[in-house]
Amino acid sequence: MRFMKITFVHSPEDFYDQNYGTRFTPLWAYYLASYVPPSWGVEIVDCRTEDISVCAASDIFAFGGINQDLKAMTKTMERLKKRFPKSAFLLGGPITWSFEKEGKLHLLDRFDYLFLLDGEESLPHFLLNFEKGIFPQEKIIKTQRFSFDKAKKPRLDILDRKQCNDYYGAVIEVSRGCPFLCEFCDIRVLPNNNQTNTKNISLIIDEVDEYYKRGITQFQFACDNFIGNIQWANACCDALLEWKERAGAKASFFTWLTINLYKMPSLMEKMRKIGFSILFIGIESVNRNSLLETAKVQNMNVLEDAVKTIHSFGFIIAPGLIFGFDSDTEKMFEETLDFLKNTGTLGGDPSFLTALAGTPLYTRMKKSGRLSERPEQAIERKKVATNIRYLQDKDFLTKGFLYFAREFIKPGYQYSRFKTHVDLILQNSHFIPNENTGYASPFPYLKRQIKNTGYMTMLGKRILFLSRPDRFWAACKGWWLTKRYASKAPGLGTHLFYWLYVWTNLVLKYQDLRMSDFSLESVDESFDRSALPQAVQISEMERLENQKEGIKVDIQSRYTKQALQQLANSYPAK
Repeated sequence: MRFMKITFVHSPEDFYDQNYGTRFTPLWAYYLASYVPPSWGVEIVDCRTEDISVCAASDIFAFGGINQDLKAMTKTMERLKKRFPKSAFLLGGPITWSFEKEGKLHLLDRFDYLFLLDGEESLPHFLLNFEKGIFPQEKIIKTQRFSFDKAKKPRLDILDRKQCNDYYGAVIEVSRGCPFLCEFCDIRVLPNNNQTNTKNISLIIDEVDEYYKRGITQFQFACDNFIGNIQWANACCDALLEWKERAGAKASFFTWLTINLYKMPSLMEKMRKIGFSILFIGIESVNRNSLLETAKVQNMNVLEDAVKTIHSFGFIIAPGLIFGFDSDTEKMFEETLDFLKNTGTLGGDPSFLTALAGTPLYTRMKKSGRLSERPEQAIERKKVATNIRYLQDKDFLTKGFLYFAREFIKPGYQYSRFKTHVDLILQNSHFIPNENTGYASPFPYLKRQIKNTGYMTMLGKRILFLSRPDRFWAACKGWWLTKRYASKAPGLGTHLFYWLYVWTNLVLKYQDLRMSDFSLESVDESFDRSALPQAVQISEMERLENQKEGIKVDIQSRYTKQALQQLANSYPAK
């Protein structure tokens, strides 16, 4: 039996994430490599740092990615298939599950096998049969969810063959699943994913330590909600604090979690001492009924105070913001701008509500005839397009978004927002400084810009934008604030850099945006708005299927129906 080889190929669409220069290790490839049988050789190719044209032959080339990566992955796969026509080409990751739910798996036909859901058990089984000449009869390989407490450590020995300094930081997956109920979220509708599935804490510490020994100090803790299991989150932070003291480490962390963190001062204190600086939190909307509509009830009555509290500890919130909920009012753009300014929220990159396949929102839009068929390709971030027919007029939404972007980038607005953020830190006793420069530290970022012509071009555009006198003055005032209060609030330089980064990001993305760049649709005049709650009804068959998959749609639908009933009552029945 000859020696077999599998090559994991990371080929993302590098534009959409706006991470210019802040590359992170392709976790999925190094993690799945640990499940490859010993009889197989393993290689990993990251197309962001390596030339695919010099990739060596392999029995199998395995790809993984999200919907936006389709064009890039297909192009790379075609190049490899031309060179190695006898090799097998696999595809997994979120894209396959999403495309299956949308009925678009035919777009992936050029791949030989498609893996749906977790691959920890299905991939080694496939490889062992493959080397014996036993091939699946079906193109689609689907498995049950994997118990994440059985996870293995990624193959960092393969990383040692690469250049670690090609990466800004490392991604460590720490948990899967979220117990909350957001109607639009496709995470919680994965089988048994409406609950938290955590990794062994000792393994997390081991991974952090291994990366740290390789010179990596910036970490993304990938998860659906870091505080989905609060007891586990506290234990994880205790272990990280112990590791930090033992190793004498200075590291920075970013993660995803929910707004209810504000109720946990002791956990926030620990997270700051560890080095957590930026947190992604789904704000979604500043409209109370819109939050009820999507069952984001944890945000409803506390949003502004909660955000201010989290900021006061020294965290930077990168908020999820969504326009286009049924309950959104004509003032939503102005109210969102006011909220960001009044709470000192430095992040802000809004999108329009999209019905992701498999979600309750998708089902509701389909039942009410409000799904708009998208072109058979991933949505490009250069344009603004969705698959929903909104209750609001499409021209109003388009003009409102352009107004938001125009107002957002004004120097006066930006400086006011940053000053509020600094004031919240200075006026409270909660602030806990980070010993290191922070996750958004400028120097590691800038160091990587000089290695890429495209990134240097973007950096030049950022600098050019800020060179206009009014913008330069706002940036100087922000710098002076950080300089003035450096002794009272060490580490404010990170906040300054992140503020300027987000400000220029929105400019890079939207400064040339025009009405013609939008592809939004609205319901027609005959649509019966008084019948909105009817689309939330769940059949007995749907209820049983949801229970089987561990999805709490019953509870979510009650909140959604309540919000839509309040909205429907304001319209005359037809």
